[in-house]
Amino acid sequence: MDTEEYIKKIEQEVLDIIEQKLKARQMNEQRAREIARYVLQALHPHMDINQIHAVVQNFDDHFPELIPIVIKVSNDYEEKVKKVVGEYVGNLLKQNKITEASKLLNKALNKQVKI
Repeated sequence: MDTEEYIKKIEQEVLDIIEQKLKARQMNEQRAREIARYVLQALHPHMDINQIHAVVQNFDDHFPELIPIVIKVSNDYEEKVKKVVGEYVGNLLKQNKITEASKLLNKALNKQVKI
């Protein structure tokens, strides 16, 4: 899935939460508009995965209703980092570059790796 599709998926999940909260009368129309406006302004075309992740991390600072999306995007991002780092470390080990592999793993464990 490319980043444009991923953004659309996130926007759809936000709409689903808004719809669910409105139907359950746990949110009013003004709050729904605020959330929709914020999300549409925060996410825009041509963002890379790191930018999307950074933006979504702020959603729950403003709107606790969006915590499930923040958690899901964080988990997705961590899985992508694990995959990329795992492949890269595997290649480094095949080349007997153990020190570089170790450094990369340490950076990944300290969440200092971006994809």
